[in-house]
Amino acid sequence: MADTYTPGSYTKNFSWHRSYKKLHNAIRNGFSLGLAPIPREMWRERSRIGDSNRELIPLNFFLYSRRGLNEDFILVDRLVERAFADYDIDFARLALFAFHLAASGNWHHSKWPDGRVAGWANELIRTIAWKAGQWKNEAFTEGALKSFLDERIDGEEVTKRKVLTNYRYMLTSAGVLVDGRLQGPELRTPWPIDATQLFWDRQIFDGALQRTSGAHEFEATFFRHEIFKLLGCGPEQGRAFVLSAYRDYSTKRLAKRFQQLDELKGLIAA
Repeated sequence: MADTYTPGSYTKNFSWHRSYKKLHNAIRNGFSLGLAPIPREMWRERSRIGDSNRELIPLNFFLYSRRGLNEDFILVDRLVERAFADYDIDFARLALFAFHLAASGNWHHSKWPDGRVAGWANELIRTIAWKAGQWKNEAFTEGALKSFLDERIDGEEVTKRKVLTNYRYMLTSAGVLVDGRLQGPELRTPWPIDATQLFWDRQIFDGALQRTSGAHEFEATFFRHEIFKLLGCGPEQGRAFVLSAYRDYSTKRLAKRFQQLDELKGLIAA
């Protein structure tokens, strides 16, 4: 029997029909005090979204939360760092990857302790859309998506329709769909490297990668989670992204991620 998923706050309108600029601005605003772990409730206040339900969209579907003793924290990862550069289509592609990754961490009273708030989207890409090294157009037609969501989303018909509409808007605003047809992910820009590093960030935050983990472990977890499918490429191209991403990651960001976890332990203990 196939898994079913709750829609959460994804039924709310977040201006996906325009762009990912609202998400970009909210992340920047939420971290305006600096690139350091921030309490989840403080992030909500600083995001300037101004709607308690819509605030949950960045928090639950795109960012990463870590549960503390009394409060929860949002951690800094590659998506957060990328939000502090100017908005462009590559940010949208990276954000769409984060959505498909469905690894949002955990927080008090979460309905998704495994972090898979958008688990249906991860399943869609890995098991339906990806075939023989690329995404297939037929998986993203309205009919195919409706059929998939009817089976996977636990909700009323109007709820499933809102999920479908928002998802197709997201695909269009990221340049994946143009006039309803699949264009395929653009892989000749920096976002696949950023996406690979974002995946590793979340693995470190989850405790799946350690300070002692080497290049082999980073590559192995990439393939174990079939990240190349989320990128829309084959295994060999995925391996090339891993090699390039790890060279940059191991020298520029790896130590910072573990330092952030150390800092978070101090915040939780305080």
